[in-house]
Amino acid sequence: MALDRAARLRVALERDGATCVWCGRAFTAQIVPTTEHVVPRVKGGPSWPENEVAACRRCNSDRGHRGPVEWLEECRRRGWDPDADRVTRSLAELVGAIARQGGRRRARPTSTASCGGCAGSTMSRWHSVGDVGQPQDRVVGRVEQIWVYPVRSLAGTPVPEADVTGRGLAGDRAWTVVGADDQVVRAKDEPAMADVTATGNPRTDADALGSVLGRAVHLVPTPEEGAGVAPVHLVSRGAIERAAAGEVPEGCSADDPRANVVLTLDGDERTWVGRELRVGDAVLEVTRTPKHCLGVYADVRRAGRIRVGDPVLL
Repeated sequence: MALDRAARLRVALERDGATCVWCGRAFTAQIVPTTEHVVPRVKGGPSWPENEVAACRRCNSDRGHRGPVEWLEECRRRGWDPDADRVTRSLAELVGAIARQGGRRRARPTSTASCGGCAGSTMSRWHSVGDVGQPQDRVVGRVEQIWVYPVRSLAGTPVPEADVTGRGLAGDRAWTVVGADDQVVRAKDEPAMADVTATGNPRTDADALGSVLGRAVHLVPTPEEGAGVAPVHLVSRGAIERAAAGEVPEGCSADDPRANVVLTLDGDERTWVGRELRVGDAVLEVTRTPKHCLGVYADVRRAGRIRVGDPVLL
């Protein structure tokens, strides 16, 4: 007979102890335990005792649909004390349960690999027929900065997190500056624009620009076809530093690339063209290198939220 959720939670608590698998806090009347699917249900994880551990409501909610390896890394980044051994054991038991019962192809691991630094243990790495992960996935860097540019040609604002939509980061380049003649005004014609930090409020930004340019301008919503050359622009800190030292790719400029995402990584992001990246909850496909800027352009294959500190998986 299949166990109901309350019974499965009791099994997890009796088996693993009364602490949250992700943050390590002991459960109390204020820190209430919930059943947590190690492999998320949306990625094929079954509601079986082998795939369930106990987690507090905060961790259960914050995790969303992120995979176990990625979320363990995020927990460590937040300074928590995740129980990687418990997660590893659950994954191994799920492998055996799937082998015995069959089915669950989306959640079936086809290989394992070492996940270094998981509390000294070896962590199962999931490579599934579905979207739990792909065999080539590996952490190649982390998100150092996220920038949103509410108005085209104006300076941007760093943010700790952002939603990535099919058109790029939410609120990015949402407005375009036009003059009294309704012609688009760009920084290449008015360099002073690049020093004005946009707020995203069209009236406030238009007034600030008018003072700088000495003439009246107004903002209009950027049409979808004019939002930009690519939804997301990424650049590595290494590329910026190399350019500052004089090592600039042919045809590019060492000027501020005005990228949406600055990455800390080993290697060269320009070798990623044609590859897919997982950044936070989003999946991006690197499509090409810019003609005149550092970094790479990417299309959005799966929308999601990205955060400073998120691992970048290639």
